[in-house]
Amino acid sequence: MHDSALRGDNGGALSAVAALWRSALVFDDNPDIGALAASWLTQLRFKTRSVIEKAAFIEAFEASRPELIMLDLSLGDTDAIELFGLLRERSFAGKVILMNGHSGAVLDHARRLGERSGMTIIGVLEKPFRRRDLVALVAGIGTPSASAQDLSTDQSNPDLLREALVHQSVEFWYQPKLELLTNRVVGAESLARIRHPERGILAPASFLPDASDEDMHELTMLALDDALRCSQALHQMGRPLVFSINVAARTFVRPGLLDDIRSVRDRHPAKNPIMLELTESDFLNDKAAAAAFATRAILHGFQISIDDFGHGYATFERLRDMPFNELKLERQMVDGCARDPALRSICKAALQLAHGFGAKAVAEGVEQPDDLNVIRSLGFDMAQGYIFSKPLPFHDFIELPTAFPIGPQLVKNTAARH
Repeated sequence: MHDSALRGDNGGALSAVAALWRSALVFDDNPDIGALAASWLTQLRFKTRSVIEKAAFIEAFEASRPELIMLDLSLGDTDAIELFGLLRERSFAGKVILMNGHSGAVLDHARRLGERSGMTIIGVLEKPFRRRDLVALVAGIGTPSASAQDLSTDQSNPDLLREALVHQSVEFWYQPKLELLTNRVVGAESLARIRHPERGILAPASFLPDASDEDMHELTMLALDDALRCSQALHQMGRPLVFSINVAARTFVRPGLLDDIRSVRDRHPAKNPIMLELTESDFLNDKAAAAAFATRAILHGFQISIDDFGHGYATFERLRDMPFNELKLERQMVDGCARDPALRSICKAALQLAHGFGAKAVAEGVEQPDDLNVIRSLGFDMAQGYIFSKPLPFHDFIELPTAFPIGPQLVKNTAARH
């Protein structure tokens, strides 16, 4: 997007941005403030509704699935913290603007709780705020995230994955992983998608949570087969990468799981190692099974990554019993670390922990240049996130550069691609 599209204090100046959004929802228990904010958003070409009660908010959310929500912190019969949980349960993937009359630690904690609940909070408006303050935040939205722009994130349907497997409509998209020392792409994570005939591209939140164990196993085998195929293709192009696939913890206890994984690998002329990503919070289900699987996998030539570290409840004892090559710090711990000293301390501790176990430290969900600078300065080995690229079909993935520039040019190039 050209810079000229973001200048000015009028609806026309933001038409290119606002046209990307279908609807907005304002929740403030002061009807005058809510009506004013809704009026300004409507002028900016948002289809907007304002509510003053929790029940009305839930009803309006379900009816319109807004992609922009404005929330006051204190809301009479509820509050923003409670609503963060409700929005997370409903797989909300849009943007949030907070309105508040509070300041200091309360505001900081509220914002941090929202971000750790999965909310993308793009700013805070101090009451009373001006129209130009709202315009500036809306201008900063830019292009919607992939989850809001390209992917359907309706609540999980247990039949979706089975139907997709039967009709062979499962796809695997890839997101690059960069080595920060060289800025080169050194890996790629496989992420499942369903190409639905009516609903378009579906994200994992739509089909994974309620999928059966058998379907999850079949999906894992398909992901591995596709990753090996793509790995071989890039190897022949002189671009060897480490491909990663996710392995659900509930499949660890499946008899012969590792044998099945080895069988799929052995059908390919495996030139590059495969990384098996195990989500940290899943260790709670059966830490002994997870540790046994990870150990055997490494013995048979695979690499192990602990994914989403910081999201669950891993302890030093669990990490001691779990062999791993890589520790991936989850997005909620990375996003905003440049402005949040507490997050920066967590990032530093995770880095030291990874290196202390002889593993590489990876920062997930990097989206902002300032956060990337912090991650780089701390000494993280690798980074992954939208600042480089969203997940892409393989035919688009191979068009990405083999190395990314740093600084303003990186942001310019990334914006041009997406």
